[in-house]
Amino acid sequence: MRNKTILIVVAHPDDEVLGCFGTIARMIKEGHRAYTLVLGEGKSSRAVKRSDITQESYDILDDEFYKANKSIGISEVFRERFPDNAFDSVPLLEIIKSIEKIKQKTKPDIIFTHYESDLNIDHKITFQAVLTATRPMRDECVREIYSFEVLSSTEWKYPHSFSPNVFFDISDTLELKINAMNLYKSELCEYPHPRSLTGIELNAKYRGLQVGLSSVESFMLIRLVNHCKIEFKSFSELDINEIAIIFAWRNDARVCEFMKTKNFSWEIHNKFIESLKDRKDKEYFLVYSGDVAIGVVYFVDINSDSCEFGIYANPNLKGYGKILMQHLLDYAKNTLKVKTLYSSVYTKNKRALKLYESFGFEIQENKEMSFVKLDLSAGGGGLLSFSRFNLSYRSFRGVA
Repeated sequence: MRNKTILIVVAHPDDEVLGCFGTIARMIKEGHRAYTLVLGEGKSSRAVKRSDITQESYDILDDEFYKANKSIGISEVFRERFPDNAFDSVPLLEIIKSIEKIKQKTKPDIIFTHYESDLNIDHKITFQAVLTATRPMRDECVREIYSFEVLSSTEWKYPHSFSPNVFFDISDTLELKINAMNLYKSELCEYPHPRSLTGIELNAKYRGLQVGLSSVESFMLIRLVNHCKIEFKSFSELDINEIAIIFAWRNDARVCEFMKTKNFSWEIHNKFIESLKDRKDKEYFLVYSGDVAIGVVYFVDINSDSCEFGIYANPNLKGYGKILMQHLLDYAKNTLKVKTLYSSVYTKNKRALKLYESFGFEIQENKEMSFVKLDLSAGGGGLLSFSRFNLSYRSFRGVA
């Protein structure tokens, strides 16, 4: 699975730690990138008059906020200053726009935010603003939204209605969450107040009991959109993890059995990928369906009339051959604009020959190698149908 971008949207400094820092710390360790947006200034409601809060107290809170987020590897933090416990005095549109601004900058796949029925009015409005700022339109980047509980707000609401249905094991990152909260000296309380280090640990243990784990953060899934989007990513743009994935596939016995080149070294693999950067007659792509890498398609000896193609699927998945073939044909016909597509395949690879035949390829079988050919200019590839998929290309011919 590819790395994702996460945005935490909270009303007050320390809500992010209480709500999801065990999970976010775990996801950052797994290679994902995370950002935090705090909407409110965070202290003024605690004084008789808002003006009684000194600038020094705000500065202390800001410093705690930055240090706590830095401690688990948050990439960047963003700060608004809406009045504490008075979000309902601000036009909702202003809060929505502040979220949209950061969403546009960070392009998150996932948002973690408050629960809609918290006791705290700012939490409720934050939830509403997040939903509005991430309307599920066609081009919306946010595909997952999770609500979390915040100690000393969620559990104090009557009736208690937070019913989690997603649980993240934070046994390895609970200490990071507690350490981050410990940096919020001005916000910490003494046990048995729930917003205490002991309270955080006990809540993680309690949620763990619900699913048979040691320490857990729990969430309510608000939205999960699976676009089934097919994406081509050029070999020249792969990160080290993706290069390693392809290396493992190519050396897998189920794949290399039908390849002309069998097992090869990591050094040769990297040199080959590096050699593609300045080539206009070759294009290799790692293909994703949503967040899952499903296979590789490639084109060689590309000219204005024809090119040779190759294809292999992720050996650990089943049922993606036709999808890969559909989009390979679409790219050859509409992007490369070649008239003829051809390849050679081992005659013993009956599954591949059957797949090519189903897409209208002419097949000339020989004893060891068979030759397959498709005339695209004559309407070949007639089974193309993209009603179920959206296709995008990360790199086009001649563009690095």
